[in-house]
Amino acid sequence: MPSPKMTEEEEIAIRLKALELKKQGKLEESMALRKQIPLAPYLAKIGKDYFGAECVIKTGWNLSAAEEEFGPDWLTK
Repeated sequence: MPSPKMTEEEEIAIRLKALELKKQGKLEESMALRKQIPLAPYLAKIGKDYFGAECVIKTGWNLSAAEEEFGPDWLTK
């Protein structure tokens, strides 16, 4: 089941918090937080086409927007 759609306000709050963490030198925490923001569907598709579905999954990015656009089985098609 896809996760609920993230609001613009939620995305901005995550980006601001991630930026603050980056400024503090907490790069891994910053990146982990940024990965909660849905990856643009076209980027997810490029990743799948060039590196494979397994690689896209292993990155840990939120793929809910790609699921919404391409369907829940887009990684296995």
